[in-house]
Amino acid sequence: MKLKLLFLSTLLFCFTSTFSQEKDERSYILKLNATSLVDGFSFPTVQLALERKFNKSFSVQGEFGLQLYELGQSVDTVSLDAKGFRAMAEGRFYFLNYYKKDKNQKRISDGVYVGIQLFYRENQFSRNTNYYFEDSENENLYEDNFDVKKNIFGANLALGFQKQFGHFVLEPYMYIGIMKRDLKNFDRSYNPDLGHLEDNGPHDFFGDTDMHESSGYKANFSFGLRIGYRF
Repeated sequence: MKLKLLFLSTLLFCFTSTFSQEKDERSYILKLNATSLVDGFSFPTVQLALERKFNKSFSVQGEFGLQLYELGQSVDTVSLDAKGFRAMAEGRFYFLNYYKKDKNQKRISDGVYVGIQLFYRENQFSRNTNYYFEDSENENLYEDNFDVKKNIFGANLALGFQKQFGHFVLEPYMYIGIMKRDLKNFDRSYNPDLGHLEDNGPHDFFGDTDMHESSGYKANFSFGLRIGYRF
């Protein structure tokens, strides 16, 4: 709970810092996260970010995404509508721009940055899996439709590159870090303690499942592309 409060406080600081400067000092970039629109590893969101540049080397960014649809899932019995959101707060350091000798010279490498990101996301959905009893030798398969609720928070190291074309911006990025997953299942029949063996159940890129047994601390890795407009 304390970590969630710390994250929300940091996110609030990012947004208040964004709008607290004088007008003639402002330098904003509003971005659409193109990758999150088709994110099949976690869940798709319509996601916007606002970056505030304090100078040519330091900035903060707040980002928020809302799930409006689901990708690639077909469950016979759906009791939970798929929905969720994610929020991120990020501090950035454009280090190559900071350490260059001629501050007035513009270089492509000026857009390279590193940073620290805090994130929180939660979502809910329905899933299914097939299982069989350990002593049945996979002869009788049982289908299990169940509901999932996820809460995930964590921290990432950020690496990215920001390229400007006039007012427009392209920003490929990559994150690596750690997260804490809290998963809850509802109306689930599959139970490994009763000798049930899963038959090709839903697993993500890292081999984790949507079962509550996959709760706990995990490594986190992501990459993508943002498209923005500077004003």
